[in-house]
Amino acid sequence: MAPRMLMLLPCIFCLAFVVLEASSQDTNHHRPRDPPLGTLSKYNEKTKTYEPVTSDSRYWYYRICIYLNETFTDAFVPDLGQPTLIQTVISGDVFDNSTRVKIGQFDSQAVSTVVDANLKLQYLTTMAIEMGPNGDDTLFTNSALDGENLIARVVDFDLAIAGGTGRYKGAKGDVAHFGTQATKPDNLYIGEMAVPKFKRF
Repeated sequence: MAPRMLMLLPCIFCLAFVVLEASSQDTNHHRPRDPPLGTLSKYNEKTKTYEPVTSDSRYWYYRICIYLNETFTDAFVPDLGQPTLIQTVISGDVFDNSTRVKIGQFDSQAVSTVVDANLKLQYLTTMAIEMGPNGDDTLFTNSALDGENLIARVVDFDLAIAGGTGRYKGAKGDVAHFGTQATKPDNLYIGEMAVPKFKRF
């Protein structure tokens, strides 16, 4: 009896190892891995879509680089000497950064609280970036800033990807925003996201 148990022990150990390894892989799989450092999704002008940088059995991974050209702004001009609540609506065109091809449009709504005459503010914004051949591949982003003077200097900040539609349905990730300048078309965004292959409807 004892020899048989000794023979079974390695089998039990191997089985336990396989179960633990599978469990570990499944747990890590819910944490999307980053695409290779420095690589960007390529824009396909024929399909008018971005190609994934990489993918696995559950997700497509994108890292896209775009810039926004503001064409319309409407905002209340406050009394800068007093704490003021500002509501701003901005819209414009979206361009692929590498090809300079127009690929869509964006709409943004922001609420800012100007704290003092130095234009220090608290800033909350939501934005929809509409891309794709029919404008139905949309990314939704949210961002918040605290104590920044956007008029006095260029400010870089991060945004969260809150979801999407079409090709980007279920997208999760973040966006790095470089070169913020409200009056110039140099608003550069690099968005990195994972989009599930098996989408729930």
